Amino acid sequence: MNTIKLNCLNSIFSRVSGKRIGQIVLWLYFVLLIVIYPYYAPGGYLRIGEEKYFFFRNVTLLMAAVMIVIIVCTLIRRPGLVTGYYHRMSVTDWFAYGYFVTVMLSYLCSAYKKEAFWGTEGWYMGTVMQMLFVLLYFFFSRYFVSGGKCLAVWMTGSAGVFILGILNRYSVYPFAMEGQTPVFISTLGNINWFCGYWSVTAPVGLTLYWCSEKRWCRLLAGLYSLVAMLAGVVQGSESAYLVFGAVGEVLLLFSIHSVQRLYRWMELCMIWLAGCQLGRLMRYLPGLRMNYGSAINGGSPSVMERLTDGNDTLWILGIMLTVYIIFRVWNGKSDAKEAGEEDMTRPQEKDTAKSRGVWDFMKVSRKKVVCIAVVIVFWLLVAAGIFCAGGLLDEGTSTDASAQDNGRIVVFNEDWGNGRGVAWNCSIEAYKRLDSLHKIVGVGPDCFANHIYGDSVLAVRLVEEFGQERLTNAHNEGLSILINLGLLGALCYAGLVGSVLLRCCRRAQGQQILYVCAVSILAYTVHNVVSFQQVLNTPYLFILLGIGEGLLRKSKEKA
Repeated sequence: MNTIKLNCLNSIFSRVSGKRIGQIVLWLYFVLLIVIYPYYAPGGYLRIGEEKYFFFRNVTLLMAAVMIVIIVCTLIRRPGLVTGYYHRMSVTDWFAYGYFVTVMLSYLCSAYKKEAFWGTEGWYMGTVMQMLFVLLYFFFSRYFVSGGKCLAVWMTGSAGVFILGILNRYSVYPFAMEGQTPVFISTLGNINWFCGYWSVTAPVGLTLYWCSEKRWCRLLAGLYSLVAMLAGVVQGSESAYLVFGAVGEVLLLFSIHSVQRLYRWMELCMIWLAGCQLGRLMRYLPGLRMNYGSAINGGSPSVMERLTDGNDTLWILGIMLTVYIIFRVWNGKSDAKEAGEEDMTRPQEKDTAKSRGVWDFMKVSRKKVVCIAVVIVFWLLVAAGIFCAGGLLDEGTSTDASAQDNGRIVVFNEDWGNGRGVAWNCSIEAYKRLDSLHKIVGVGPDCFANHIYGDSVLAVRLVEEFGQERLTNAHNEGLSILINLGLLGALCYAGLVGSVLLRCCRRAQGQQILYVCAVSILAYTVHNVVSFQQVLNTPYLFILLGIGEGLLRKSKEKA
């Protein structure tokens, strides 16, 4: 009898400790990836991509091995969990499994086995990495204990990266990095890699400021938002403005039914404008010198240079602040009037319902007026920003006389976006030339360059545009996945990301972290319309996908 009781106690202890050990392992991994990993650059900028890849791969493989042992031990003691697990799978889980299987099929059908397994040198987005990404999703969705602490750790780790990036842009280098040039920034590499990391981490703090109810939390998130926005403005890559636009739009839509959140949204706009002026102030501080921008080389000022020089954003900030104060005063008077009317009608039960009904209509109307006014102000700011920035012209935008005569500011052709036009055209043409099998499963994970440069016609076009620089992806995540993993992989990936995004948006009311997950996932997705998967941004995407799925599962179980 005592033996049976002892075995039962051991079984219960093993179950509890196994779950707890898995949570501890994931927390340690999370802290390592958020706080240590971005700063890890032992070889400076010369080998930063490879060093970060090996760090991430080795640490993640070790974590995955420990987690798999924990899962196997749990299943040995409780084999019935397998059946229950599949009964409780969400649509996102099935998309994740589909993506995992598609990656394996793509590898098996690839003609470039070596590149497909590890990935192209310098990028390493091959089969191993893609499978690790999916494992991250499942581990974090089942074991990670998310909460305010994970957001605090996330902001703490990324804030230092952003501060280093700002200092580097103004020619201050606290740490010596071999191969230092203005194109490289912080401890992440070139501006594209920095912006990729920034796109998926900065929205964490911005969204927390918008949705947090605690004053101290808003204060810290506000300071973080100022640093993150300044880093986004001065880092140099204009793809950051896609993120600013996406985050601003989605938070505005989330704010429609809440006057207080509309105020927060306006405050974020003012923080962004203040960040531009702070960047301007730093230009004139002794010892600081902005070291990146087209105007430095005698060309037309870039968007970054225009936003951080002159009074344009200062005037817009003044207008925005004035509108904000008017709304706050108006709303305060309306609330006072509402309280007075309720007190006067309280003894009269018959008139109370009528008064409240009229007031409900007035309240809704007032919210609509506020929303419409804010939207108008927002688009006026956007129009003013485009005007001040010279139409967001970049190096690859046509500015010939015929285009100017027709009144067009931006012309989309093969030179658009620093060569993205020709990269996208060649990618679409390369996909059209695939046979039926490879249109479905792709040419192999991270085998974009091997395939596209194997086509003599497309190779000539790419060499003419990029010279000796080898194009390893389409600079559009969707097109890159379509070629590498085929239509099946693209659909599974879109389903995986899109299902979490939509479900988080639907269930975010009352769960702040779901707002954070939704906005950060959207920001990553929008940014990668003109960018690519890499080892400094895609791991964080799958972590966010896992955290969002885990919160959705818990809320469903409670319901």
